[in-house]
Amino acid sequence: MRVQAYISLAGRSGWALLNTYHAVLRERGYRPALVHLVAWEESSVGPVLEGIRLISKRYGFSPEVSVVRVAEGDYAAAGEEVTGLVRFLIAGGFEIALDITPGRKAAIVSVCLDLAAADLRVDHIYYLGLPIPDPPAMPYLLIPLHIQPLRDLVEEGGG
Repeated sequence: MRVQAYISLAGRSGWALLNTYHAVLRERGYRPALVHLVAWEESSVGPVLEGIRLISKRYGFSPEVSVVRVAEGDYAAAGEEVTGLVRFLIAGGFEIALDITPGRKAAIVSVCLDLAAADLRVDHIYYLGLPIPDPPAMPYLLIPLHIQPLRDLVEEGGG
């Protein structure tokens, strides 16, 4: 079994990031040794970092967590940063999960285009759906699970 790594594109909602991370741990049994957040320079990620640590602790492990900052709205830089991380993690033999739930659409597209152009593949692309208008800002387990489908887009696409 390969060592696991988790990359998330931090967006406007810390809850979206934390809830997807929690769902991946709970539903998929994923236990990343490394967690990388790609965040805008101006964003506050302190509460999110603490949330990742608390959720991980609940599942009995403690990942190394890092934050990569990019200039607000510099979607190309977000793509380049994730591509560099993925290249590094592949070279290290990691199983790689990419969380796109909290990311801005333009950043997600930039990341996917850059990965495709570099002929790099991740093992999982996770998306936690919440198909309701104005999703509540609350913890994963306090929202009915049946309205939060966790999807692995790599798996669904035939891998």
